[in-house]
Amino acid sequence: MNLEFLSPKTPLGHKIQCLTLTRNFFDKHQINADKDNLINNFLSFKDIPIQYMDQIHGKNLQSISSHSSKPIANTDALFSSSTNLALAVFSADCLPIALCKSDGSEFAVIHAGWKGLISGVVESSISCFTDSSNLCAWIGPSISKQNYEVGKDLYDDFMAKDKNSILNFSKKNSYKFLFDLQGEAERILKKYKINVQTSDICTYNSSSLYSYRKEETENRIVTIIWRET
Repeated sequence: MNLEFLSPKTPLGHKIQCLTLTRNFFDKHQINADKDNLINNFLSFKDIPIQYMDQIHGKNLQSISSHSSKPIANTDALFSSSTNLALAVFSADCLPIALCKSDGSEFAVIHAGWKGLISGVVESSISCFTDSSNLCAWIGPSISKQNYEVGKDLYDDFMAKDKNSILNFSKKNSYKFLFDLQGEAERILKKYKINVQTSDICTYNSSSLYSYRKEETENRIVTIIWRET
């Protein structure tokens, strides 16, 4: 894979644009993809200001009507109905999720690792829309199940929240499981009858993406969503 961008196969909503900027994009444009550098120096895309978050692996969501040069503090999801900004999420194994109304009137971006999924960041984000009908989602690249080994304590926590999560765990032994982040996010979204597209690309396996688990890197891919005027 040598692409600068990844995107949903079909548009998520009317006039909605959604892209994941890959390692290839940052390399081609000689942009340092370190998270702190991006926050301070990669401030717009196609003249559209980028709104970042100070992601903390929680479920907090902020509604945004205008751009701020500073990342929104203590937040893992952003929601907007404005046309003058792009909402952004950093990731390097966790899930970037874009969500919007099919008419393009409202849109959101979500950062979700296992902590976000179990704390309800997806459900919190859905609840911010005026209604949950006609929502579309794209789950961007993340670590795949085959490369994501977790402990029994995490498995037990997910079972305590929703026993249907078992669909996304495979047992390796008495203490270890493989966990499908993308599958679990898709399962949650589809509970709300949301039309879901997935990238099905693994950050751990792809040389065009960043993986914290593989590289312990501070570099990040960036997923952005915005509405054109």
